[in-house]
Amino acid sequence: MEPTTGSRGLTREQRDDYLAMLNAETLSALTRSTWTWDDRALRRRLSELLTGLTAVRELRTGAVECSAPALAAAESRVLASAGEFVAEVLGPHLLAATGNTFRAQLLPLVQATGQLSADASRAIDELAVDVTGHVIERNEALSAILSEDEWEAAAFGPRATGLAQVAYSAGYTLSETDYFPAAGLAAQAFAIAGSPTDDSVDVRHSTLAAAEKSGSWDPALVRTRATASTDGWQLTGEKWFVPGAEAARTIFVVARNIGGPSLYLVDRNAPGITIESMDSLDEARPLVRVGFENTPAVLIGREGAGGRIMNRTVDRATTVLAGEQMGLVDRALKCLSEVLPSSDDSNSWRGYTRKLAELELLRAGATALWYRAVRLQGEDDLDAGAAAAAMAHIGCSNAARQVALRLTAVTGDLDPAAVEAIATRARGTDLLLGGPALAHERLLERLGI
Repeated sequence: MEPTTGSRGLTREQRDDYLAMLNAETLSALTRSTWTWDDRALRRRLSELLTGLTAVRELRTGAVECSAPALAAAESRVLASAGEFVAEVLGPHLLAATGNTFRAQLLPLVQATGQLSADASRAIDELAVDVTGHVIERNEALSAILSEDEWEAAAFGPRATGLAQVAYSAGYTLSETDYFPAAGLAAQAFAIAGSPTDDSVDVRHSTLAAAEKSGSWDPALVRTRATASTDGWQLTGEKWFVPGAEAARTIFVVARNIGGPSLYLVDRNAPGITIESMDSLDEARPLVRVGFENTPAVLIGREGAGGRIMNRTVDRATTVLAGEQMGLVDRALKCLSEVLPSSDDSNSWRGYTRKLAELELLRAGATALWYRAVRLQGEDDLDAGAAAAAMAHIGCSNAARQVALRLTAVTGDLDPAAVEAIATRARGTDLLLGGPALAHERLLERLGI
Protein backbone atom coordinates (compact mmCIF):
# COMPACT_ATOMS: atom_id res chain seq x y z
CA MET A 1 0.00 0.00 0.00
CA GLU A 2 1.60 3.27 -1.14
CA PRO A 3 1.49 6.16 1.35
CA THR A 4 -0.53 9.22 0.45
CA THR A 5 1.33 12.44 -0.29
CA GLY A 6 -0.01 15.97 -0.36
CA SER A 7 0.53 19.45 1.01
CA ARG A 8 0.99 18.04 4.50
CA GLY A 9 2.17 14.57 3.53
CA LEU A 10 5.65 13.20 2.95
CA THR A 11 7.16 11.94 -0.27
CA ARG A 12 8.72 8.51 -0.40
CA GLU A 13 12.14 10.14 -0.37
CA GLN A 14 11.30 12.18 2.73
CA ARG A 15 10.06 9.09 4.53
CA ASP A 16 13.26 7.25 3.73
CA ASP A 17 15.35 10.22 4.87
CA TYR A 18 13.53 10.54 8.17
CA LEU A 19 13.71 6.81 8.88
CA ALA A 20 17.45 7.00 8.28
CA MET A 21 18.14 10.12 10.37
CA LEU A 22 15.86 9.47 13.36
CA ASN A 23 18.28 7.45 15.45
CA ALA A 24 19.64 7.50 18.99
CA GLU A 25 22.30 10.08 18.21
CA THR A 26 19.97 12.54 16.46
CA LEU A 27 17.06 12.24 18.88
CA SER A 28 19.23 12.50 21.99
CA ALA A 29 20.88 15.59 20.49
CA LEU A 30 17.40 17.01 19.88
CA THR A 31 16.45 16.63 23.55
CA ARG A 32 19.73 18.18 24.65
CA SER A 33 19.11 21.17 22.40
CA THR A 34 16.07 22.14 24.48
CA TRP A 35 17.22 20.90 27.92
CA THR A 36 14.59 18.15 27.98
CA TRP A 37 17.13 15.33 28.03
CA ASP A 38 16.43 14.46 31.69
CA ASP A 39 12.61 14.63 31.54
CA ARG A 40 11.60 11.14 32.73
CA ALA A 41 8.39 10.97 30.69
CA LEU A 42 10.18 12.10 27.53
CA ARG A 43 12.97 9.62 28.16
CA ARG A 44 10.45 6.81 28.19
CA ARG A 45 8.84 8.12 25.02
CA LEU A 46 12.28 8.36 23.45
CA SER A 47 12.92 4.72 24.32
CA GLU A 48 9.57 3.67 22.83
CA LEU A 49 10.22 5.73 19.69
CA LEU A 50 13.70 4.31 19.13
CA THR A 51 12.29 0.80 19.57
CA GLY A 52 9.51 1.48 17.06
CA LEU A 53 11.87 3.02 14.51
CA THR A 54 14.22 0.04 14.78
CA ALA A 55 11.33 -2.40 14.30
CA VAL A 56 10.21 -0.61 11.13
CA ARG A 57 13.72 -0.47 9.71
CA GLU A 58 14.09 -4.19 10.40
CA LEU A 59 10.73 -4.96 8.75
CA ARG A 60 11.80 -2.99 5.69
CA THR A 61 14.79 -5.32 5.22
CA GLY A 62 12.44 -8.28 4.79
CA ALA A 63 14.13 -10.21 7.62
CA VAL A 64 10.65 -11.09 8.91
CA GLU A 65 7.65 -11.80 6.71
CA CYS A 66 5.30 -8.82 6.81
CA SER A 67 2.33 -7.94 4.61
CA ALA A 68 2.41 -4.68 2.64
CA PRO A 69 -0.47 -3.11 4.64
CA ALA A 70 1.22 -3.99 7.93
CA LEU A 71 4.50 -2.45 6.82
CA ALA A 72 2.75 0.68 5.54
CA ALA A 73 0.84 1.06 8.81
CA ALA A 74 3.93 0.51 10.94
CA GLU A 75 5.97 3.01 8.95
CA SER A 76 3.32 5.74 8.94
CA ARG A 77 2.52 5.27 12.61
CA VAL A 78 6.10 5.46 13.83
CA LEU A 79 6.79 8.56 11.73
CA ALA A 80 3.66 10.18 13.16
CA SER A 81 4.88 9.31 16.66
CA ALA A 82 8.25 10.83 15.80
CA GLY A 83 6.55 14.02 14.65
CA GLU A 84 4.62 14.28 17.91
CA PHE A 85 7.79 13.64 19.91
CA VAL A 86 9.64 16.37 18.02
CA ALA A 87 6.81 18.84 18.61
CA GLU A 88 6.79 18.11 22.33
CA VAL A 89 10.55 18.46 22.64
CA LEU A 90 10.85 21.67 20.60
CA GLY A 91 7.78 23.26 22.15
CA PRO A 92 7.71 27.02 21.40
CA HIS A 93 10.91 26.65 19.38
CA LEU A 94 8.74 24.96 16.75
CA LEU A 95 6.40 27.95 16.43
CA ALA A 96 9.06 30.41 15.34
CA ALA A 97 12.73 30.28 14.40
CA THR A 98 14.91 30.80 17.49
CA GLY A 99 18.16 29.38 16.20
CA ASN A 100 17.44 25.74 17.06
CA THR A 101 19.28 23.72 14.44
CA PHE A 102 16.64 20.97 14.30
CA ARG A 103 13.57 23.09 13.54
CA ALA A 104 13.93 23.50 9.78
CA GLN A 105 14.94 19.89 9.27
CA LEU A 106 12.08 18.39 11.31
CA LEU A 107 9.25 20.86 10.70
CA PRO A 108 7.97 18.98 7.60
CA LEU A 109 7.70 15.81 9.69
CA VAL A 110 5.68 17.58 12.38
CA GLN A 111 3.39 19.14 9.77
CA ALA A 112 2.79 15.72 8.19
CA THR A 113 1.71 14.06 11.44
CA GLY A 114 -2.01 14.25 10.66
CA GLN A 115 -1.58 12.81 7.20
CA LEU A 116 0.71 10.08 8.49
CA SER A 117 -1.88 9.09 11.09
CA ALA A 118 -4.54 8.93 8.38
CA ASP A 119 -2.26 6.80 6.18
CA ALA A 120 -1.70 4.40 9.10
CA SER A 121 -5.44 4.13 9.73
CA ARG A 122 -6.17 3.28 6.10
CA ALA A 123 -3.44 0.65 6.08
CA ILE A 124 -4.88 -0.91 9.24
CA ASP A 125 -8.29 -1.08 7.55
CA GLU A 126 -6.72 -2.88 4.60
CA LEU A 127 -4.87 -5.29 6.87
CA ALA A 128 -8.12 -6.05 8.71
CA VAL A 129 -9.76 -7.41 5.55
CA ASP A 130 -7.87 -10.70 5.68
CA VAL A 131 -6.11 -10.49 9.03
CA THR A 132 -7.21 -13.96 10.19
CA GLY A 133 -5.26 -15.56 7.37
CA HIS A 134 -2.13 -13.62 8.32
CA VAL A 135 -2.57 -14.60 11.97
CA ILE A 136 -2.88 -18.33 11.33
CA GLU A 137 0.04 -18.67 8.88
CA ARG A 138 3.39 -18.37 10.65
CA ASN A 139 6.45 -19.25 8.59
CA GLU A 140 9.38 -17.71 10.46
CA ALA A 141 12.26 -20.04 11.24
CA LEU A 142 12.35 -19.39 14.99
CA SER A 143 8.59 -19.89 15.31
CA ALA A 144 8.92 -23.67 15.13
CA ILE A 145 7.35 -25.79 17.85
CA LEU A 146 9.83 -28.22 19.40
CA SER A 147 8.63 -31.19 21.41
CA GLU A 148 9.80 -31.16 25.01
CA ASP A 149 12.13 -34.12 24.49
CA GLU A 150 14.09 -31.85 22.10
CA TRP A 151 14.36 -28.96 24.53
CA GLU A 152 17.48 -29.88 26.47
CA ALA A 153 19.69 -30.42 23.43
CA ALA A 154 18.44 -27.22 21.79
CA ALA A 155 18.45 -25.02 24.91
CA PHE A 156 22.02 -25.89 25.91
CA GLY A 157 23.38 -26.13 22.39
CA PRO A 158 25.99 -23.82 20.89
CA ARG A 159 23.55 -21.66 18.90
CA ALA A 160 21.26 -18.96 20.25
CA THR A 161 18.59 -20.03 17.76
CA GLY A 162 18.10 -23.35 19.55
CA LEU A 163 17.26 -21.67 22.85
CA ALA A 164 15.06 -19.18 20.98
CA GLN A 165 13.01 -22.05 19.56
CA VAL A 166 12.68 -23.63 22.99
CA ALA A 167 11.47 -20.34 24.45
CA TYR A 168 8.93 -19.85 21.65
CA SER A 169 7.70 -23.43 22.09
CA ALA A 170 7.27 -22.93 25.84
CA GLY A 171 5.18 -19.83 25.23
CA TYR A 172 3.06 -21.23 22.43
CA THR A 173 2.28 -24.52 24.17
CA LEU A 174 1.90 -22.88 27.61
CA SER A 175 4.21 -25.57 28.93
CA GLU A 176 4.74 -25.72 32.69
CA THR A 177 8.22 -27.17 32.17
CA ASP A 178 10.48 -24.34 33.28
CA TYR A 179 13.52 -24.21 31.02
CA PHE A 180 14.38 -20.60 31.91
CA PRO A 181 16.25 -20.75 35.28
CA ALA A 182 18.91 -23.11 33.94
CA ALA A 183 19.08 -22.30 30.21
CA GLY A 184 18.06 -18.63 30.25
CA LEU A 185 19.92 -17.53 33.38
CA ALA A 186 22.45 -19.92 34.92
CA ALA A 187 24.02 -21.23 31.70
CA GLN A 188 24.27 -17.69 30.33
CA ALA A 189 25.98 -16.33 33.44
CA PHE A 190 28.38 -19.27 33.54
CA ALA A 191 29.35 -18.81 29.89
CA ILE A 192 29.79 -15.04 30.29
CA ALA A 193 32.02 -15.61 33.33
CA GLY A 194 34.41 -17.44 31.03
CA SER A 195 34.11 -21.04 32.22
CA PRO A 196 31.82 -22.69 29.67
CA THR A 197 34.07 -25.74 29.21
CA ASP A 198 34.15 -26.67 32.90
CA ASP A 199 32.23 -29.97 32.84
CA SER A 200 32.26 -30.22 36.63
CA VAL A 201 29.51 -27.60 36.89
CA ASP A 202 25.99 -28.89 36.24
CA VAL A 203 24.37 -25.88 34.58
CA ARG A 204 21.44 -28.00 33.39
CA HIS A 205 20.10 -28.24 36.94
CA SER A 206 20.93 -24.79 38.23
CA THR A 207 19.61 -21.26 38.53
CA LEU A 208 20.93 -17.74 39.08
CA ALA A 209 20.27 -15.62 42.19
CA ALA A 210 21.06 -12.01 41.36
CA ALA A 211 18.26 -9.59 42.29
CA GLU A 212 17.59 -8.62 45.89
CA LYS A 213 14.48 -7.23 47.57
CA SER A 214 14.15 -4.24 45.23
CA GLY A 215 13.87 -6.61 42.26
CA SER A 216 16.44 -4.54 40.37
CA TRP A 217 19.25 -6.10 38.38
CA ASP A 218 21.54 -3.14 39.02
CA PRO A 219 24.95 -4.44 40.19
CA ALA A 220 25.33 -1.36 42.41
CA LEU A 221 22.43 -2.61 44.54
CA VAL A 222 24.00 -5.99 45.38
CA ARG A 223 24.31 -6.27 49.17
CA THR A 224 24.92 -10.00 49.63
CA ARG A 225 28.49 -10.29 50.96
CA ALA A 226 31.27 -12.69 50.06
CA THR A 227 34.17 -13.11 52.47
CA ALA A 228 37.30 -15.16 52.03
CA SER A 229 37.67 -18.27 54.20
CA THR A 230 40.32 -20.92 54.63
CA ASP A 231 38.46 -23.18 52.19
CA GLY A 232 37.39 -20.55 49.64
CA TRP A 233 34.50 -18.16 50.16
CA GLN A 234 31.43 -17.74 52.34
CA LEU A 235 28.24 -15.87 51.43
CA THR A 236 25.90 -13.97 53.75
CA GLY A 237 22.78 -12.17 52.61
CA GLU A 238 19.60 -12.88 50.71
CA LYS A 239 18.30 -13.00 47.17
CA TRP A 240 14.71 -12.51 46.06
CA PHE A 241 12.60 -13.49 43.04
CA VAL A 242 14.82 -16.50 42.28
CA PRO A 243 13.20 -18.89 39.77
CA GLY A 244 13.71 -22.64 39.91
CA ALA A 245 15.68 -22.64 43.16
CA GLU A 246 13.61 -25.37 44.81
CA ALA A 247 14.45 -27.88 42.07
CA ALA A 248 18.02 -26.73 41.35
CA ARG A 249 21.04 -28.71 42.42
CA THR A 250 23.35 -25.70 42.27
CA ILE A 251 22.78 -21.96 42.51
CA PHE A 252 24.91 -19.26 40.93
CA VAL A 253 24.96 -16.18 43.16
CA VAL A 254 26.10 -12.62 42.58
CA ALA A 255 27.69 -11.36 45.81
CA ARG A 256 29.98 -8.46 46.69
CA ASN A 257 33.53 -8.83 47.96
CA ILE A 258 36.18 -6.11 48.37
CA GLY A 259 36.83 -6.26 44.63
CA GLY A 260 33.17 -5.66 43.73
CA PRO A 261 30.27 -7.88 42.68
CA SER A 262 31.43 -11.35 41.68
CA LEU A 263 29.84 -14.64 40.63
CA TYR A 264 29.84 -17.63 42.97
CA LEU A 265 28.50 -21.16 42.88
CA VAL A 266 26.90 -22.87 45.88
CA ASP A 267 25.45 -26.32 46.38
CA ARG A 268 21.70 -26.28 46.89
CA ASN A 269 22.13 -28.35 50.10
CA ALA A 270 25.11 -26.43 51.48
CA PRO A 271 25.01 -25.35 55.13
CA GLY A 272 23.55 -21.92 55.79
CA ILE A 273 21.11 -21.93 52.86
CA THR A 274 17.42 -21.30 53.44
CA ILE A 275 14.79 -21.53 50.72
CA GLU A 276 11.54 -19.68 51.36
CA SER A 277 8.67 -19.92 48.90
CA MET A 278 7.14 -16.61 47.88
CA ASP A 279 3.44 -16.07 47.16
CA SER A 280 3.99 -16.04 43.39
CA LEU A 281 1.64 -14.85 40.66
CA ASP A 282 2.41 -17.85 38.43
CA GLU A 283 1.98 -21.01 40.50
CA ALA A 284 3.51 -23.05 37.69
CA ARG A 285 6.72 -21.02 37.97
CA PRO A 286 7.18 -20.15 41.63
CA LEU A 287 9.75 -17.65 42.84
CA VAL A 288 11.65 -18.02 46.09
CA ARG A 289 13.74 -16.06 48.54
CA VAL A 290 17.16 -17.62 49.13
CA GLY A 291 19.04 -16.79 52.31
CA PHE A 292 22.76 -17.35 52.93
CA GLU A 293 24.49 -17.45 56.32
CA ASN A 294 28.22 -18.17 56.04
CA THR A 295 27.41 -20.48 53.16
CA PRO A 296 30.46 -22.03 51.47
CA ALA A 297 30.86 -20.97 47.85
CA VAL A 298 33.24 -21.24 44.90
CA LEU A 299 34.28 -18.19 42.89
CA ILE A 300 33.37 -18.45 39.20
CA GLY A 301 35.44 -16.35 36.81
CA ARG A 302 37.41 -13.41 38.17
CA GLU A 303 36.75 -11.22 41.17
CA GLY A 304 34.88 -7.99 40.44
CA ALA A 305 33.36 -9.23 37.17
CA GLY A 306 29.88 -9.64 38.62
CA GLY A 307 28.57 -6.32 37.26
CA ARG A 308 29.52 -7.23 33.71
CA ILE A 309 28.12 -10.74 34.18
CA MET A 310 24.81 -9.39 35.51
CA ASN A 311 24.39 -6.89 32.69
CA ARG A 312 25.26 -9.31 29.90
CA THR A 313 23.14 -12.06 31.46
CA VAL A 314 20.16 -9.69 31.51
CA ASP A 315 20.72 -8.98 27.81
CA ARG A 316 20.67 -12.67 26.96
CA ALA A 317 17.85 -13.50 29.36
CA THR A 318 15.56 -10.78 27.98
CA THR A 319 16.20 -12.12 24.48
CA VAL A 320 15.15 -15.57 25.68
CA LEU A 321 12.01 -14.18 27.34
CA ALA A 322 11.21 -12.29 24.13
CA GLY A 323 10.98 -15.64 22.37
CA GLU A 324 8.57 -16.98 24.98
CA GLN A 325 6.51 -13.80 24.71
CA MET A 326 6.21 -14.22 20.95
CA GLY A 327 5.00 -17.77 21.50
CA LEU A 328 2.34 -16.38 23.84
CA VAL A 329 1.41 -13.72 21.29
CA ASP A 330 0.96 -16.23 18.49
CA ARG A 331 -1.05 -18.59 20.69
CA ALA A 332 -3.33 -15.72 21.76
CA LEU A 333 -3.76 -14.38 18.23
CA LYS A 334 -4.65 -17.82 16.94
CA CYS A 335 -7.33 -18.06 19.63
CA LEU A 336 -8.67 -14.61 18.78
CA SER A 337 -8.74 -15.35 15.05
CA GLU A 338 -10.92 -18.39 15.65
CA VAL A 339 -13.52 -16.62 17.81
CA LEU A 340 -16.44 -14.83 16.15
CA PRO A 341 -17.89 -11.63 17.62
CA SER A 342 -20.96 -12.16 19.76
CA SER A 343 -23.07 -10.11 17.32
CA ASP A 344 -23.84 -10.91 13.69
CA ASP A 345 -23.77 -7.20 12.85
CA SER A 346 -21.21 -6.36 10.13
CA ASN A 347 -19.99 -3.34 12.06
CA SER A 348 -19.22 -5.59 15.01
CA TRP A 349 -17.20 -7.90 12.74
CA ARG A 350 -15.29 -4.97 11.21
CA GLY A 351 -14.47 -3.61 14.65
CA TYR A 352 -13.25 -7.01 15.80
CA THR A 353 -11.01 -7.61 12.80
CA ARG A 354 -9.61 -4.09 13.08
CA LYS A 355 -8.55 -4.79 16.64
CA LEU A 356 -6.97 -8.01 15.43
CA ALA A 357 -5.15 -6.01 12.77
CA GLU A 358 -3.78 -3.67 15.44
CA LEU A 359 -2.46 -6.66 17.36
CA GLU A 360 -1.03 -8.22 14.21
CA LEU A 361 0.84 -4.96 13.63
CA LEU A 362 2.31 -5.16 17.13
CA ARG A 363 3.22 -8.76 16.49
CA ALA A 364 5.10 -7.98 13.28
CA GLY A 365 7.28 -5.30 14.88
CA ALA A 366 7.94 -7.39 17.99
CA THR A 367 8.95 -10.42 15.92
CA ALA A 368 11.39 -8.28 13.95
CA LEU A 369 12.96 -7.00 17.18
CA TRP A 370 13.22 -10.53 18.58
CA TYR A 371 14.89 -11.88 15.43
CA ARG A 372 17.32 -8.98 15.46
CA ALA A 373 18.28 -9.61 19.10
CA VAL A 374 18.88 -13.32 18.48
CA ARG A 375 20.98 -12.54 15.41
CA LEU A 376 23.13 -9.89 17.11
CA GLN A 377 23.69 -12.04 20.20
CA GLY A 378 26.02 -14.21 18.17
CA GLU A 379 28.06 -11.29 16.78
CA ASP A 380 31.06 -9.49 18.22
CA ASP A 381 29.48 -6.05 18.72
CA LEU A 382 28.43 -6.34 22.37
CA ASP A 383 26.96 -2.83 22.52
CA ALA A 384 24.71 -3.43 19.51
CA GLY A 385 23.63 -6.78 20.92
CA ALA A 386 22.83 -5.26 24.31
CA ALA A 387 20.68 -2.52 22.78
CA ALA A 388 18.94 -5.04 20.52
CA ALA A 389 18.11 -7.22 23.53
CA ALA A 390 16.64 -4.27 25.42
CA MET A 391 14.52 -3.29 22.41
CA ALA A 392 13.29 -6.85 21.98
CA HIS A 393 12.22 -6.99 25.62
CA ILE A 394 10.34 -3.69 25.30
CA GLY A 395 8.62 -4.60 22.02
CA CYS A 396 7.79 -8.20 22.86
CA SER A 397 6.62 -7.38 26.39
CA ASN A 398 4.27 -4.74 25.01
CA ALA A 399 2.90 -7.13 22.39
CA ALA A 400 2.35 -9.85 25.00
CA ARG A 401 0.60 -7.42 27.35
CA GLN A 402 -1.72 -6.12 24.65
CA VAL A 403 -2.80 -9.50 23.27
CA ALA A 404 -3.35 -10.82 26.79
CA LEU A 405 -5.55 -7.83 27.64
CA ARG A 406 -7.53 -8.31 24.43
CA LEU A 407 -7.88 -12.03 25.03
CA THR A 408 -9.31 -11.55 28.52
CA ALA A 409 -11.81 -8.99 27.15
CA VAL A 410 -13.29 -11.38 24.58
CA THR A 411 -16.32 -13.49 25.37
CA GLY A 412 -16.73 -16.63 23.36
CA ASP A 413 -15.66 -20.23 23.05
CA LEU A 414 -12.24 -19.81 24.67
CA ASP A 415 -10.54 -22.15 27.11
CA PRO A 416 -10.56 -20.21 30.42
CA ALA A 417 -7.47 -22.05 31.66
CA ALA A 418 -5.53 -21.11 28.51
CA VAL A 419 -6.65 -17.49 28.75
CA GLU A 420 -5.52 -17.30 32.38
CA ALA A 421 -2.22 -19.03 31.58
CA ILE A 422 -1.45 -16.61 28.75
CA ALA A 423 -2.29 -13.56 30.85
CA THR A 424 -0.28 -14.80 33.83
CA ARG A 425 2.74 -15.83 31.77
CA ALA A 426 2.69 -12.53 29.86
CA ARG A 427 2.79 -10.63 33.14
CA GLY A 428 5.55 -12.80 34.56
CA THR A 429 7.87 -12.50 31.55
CA ASP A 430 7.30 -8.74 31.55
CA LEU A 431 8.12 -8.14 35.22
CA LEU A 432 10.70 -10.79 36.15
CA LEU A 433 13.78 -8.74 35.25
CA GLY A 434 12.61 -5.41 36.64
CA GLY A 435 9.54 -4.38 34.68
CA PRO A 436 8.85 -1.80 31.94
CA ALA A 437 10.25 1.28 33.73
CA LEU A 438 13.63 -0.37 34.23
CA ALA A 439 13.53 -1.86 30.72
CA HIS A 440 13.25 1.58 29.12
CA GLU A 441 16.06 3.03 31.21
CA ARG A 442 18.13 -0.10 30.47
CA LEU A 443 17.79 0.56 26.75
CA LEU A 444 18.80 4.22 27.05
CA GLU A 445 21.76 3.22 29.21
CA ARG A 446 22.82 0.62 26.64
CA LEU A 447 22.63 3.35 23.97
CA GLY A 448 24.67 5.76 26.07
CA ILE A 449 21.79 8.23 26.50
